[in-house]
Amino acid sequence: MNERIAVLLVVLLLELLGGLGLRNEATAARGRIEVQRRCKDECTLRINFYASLFHEATSPTNLQRELDRRQQLREINNLPQL
Repeated sequence: MNERIAVLLVVLLLELLGGLGLRNEATAARGRIEVQRRCKDECTLRINFYASLFHEATSPTNLQRELDRRQQLREINNLPQL
């Protein structure tokens, strides 16, 4: 009888420790998932920011403005010196 009680107590202790370990691992896994989600969100924000900068810089209006500015600089550089 005492032997059964001892075995049951050992099994109970192992289950308790195993359960706590699994609970801690589940908490740690949730933490890792949250870190990965935040990283993904930050990367998505950066991608969107740089995509909007690219689209703004390559819009026809801005490209024409840059061409006009370069043409004006060429004309200024070709003016005779006084």
